[in-house]
Amino acid sequence: MVFNTYGDKNNPAVILMHGMCQHWKFMYDFMHKLEGRYYLIIPGMDGFYENSCEFTTFADQCRQIEEYVKENHNGKVYGFYGISQGTIVGSELLARNITEIEKTFFDGTYVAHQGYLAGIGTYKMFASAKKNGGKFPKAMNVTMSLMGLSEEDMDMLKYIYWDASFDSIKQNMIQNYTYHLKPEIADNKTKLWLCCGSKEPYAKKSHKIIRKYMTPVDEIILEDCGHGEMLYKHKDELCDLIIKSWEVM
Repeated sequence: MVFNTYGDKNNPAVILMHGMCQHWKFMYDFMHKLEGRYYLIIPGMDGFYENSCEFTTFADQCRQIEEYVKENHNGKVYGFYGISQGTIVGSELLARNITEIEKTFFDGTYVAHQGYLAGIGTYKMFASAKKNGGKFPKAMNVTMSLMGLSEEDMDMLKYIYWDASFDSIKQNMIQNYTYHLKPEIADNKTKLWLCCGSKEPYAKKSHKIIRKYMTPVDEIILEDCGHGEMLYKHKDELCDLIIKSWEVM
């Protein structure tokens, strides 16, 4: 894992965790507005940046984050923001109860178990796209519709890191779609916000799963939005929403 930092180290430290199969640099491109208020720590997940080792497991990614925060921030950070698969990393991090995180904002949470076959099916579509210069098969439209997105939103997929190996993509997909939330997350004392679009059925289902373990939780439903639309289309408004949520109690 690689850790990229931006801003004044005297400001509260926050971790920004990217989505599935994406390069870390896009998180800074989208969320650099937060740099004026926070010290940004942007991890790059193994397998999805230049000269990286292969993807391992979400637990191993969390272990590396824990070691980094312990060494550089005494085991504590002010905030954690995760988008899509970044919320799985965040959920695992919270359940491990090693790194102290004061405030957490999950955007498009995906911890609803979808199964091994869903992982393999999605991997095959990504593998096909990797072989064809990033062009996805028509079946990808079905997956997009399940996230509240249309064919017009396919442009969001340009942020995929296509130089990742087939093995890293496959292992990542399988873990993504078979992840189960650990009940130990109930022991975590972070203040949690769950945010998603009104057209995201799996995120809403994920909210219900998390709320079985954690209370109180603030829920934000963005009207007429699909998965990730706030980040990709309204980044400044999203940054303002995070700041308002974390700092206006």
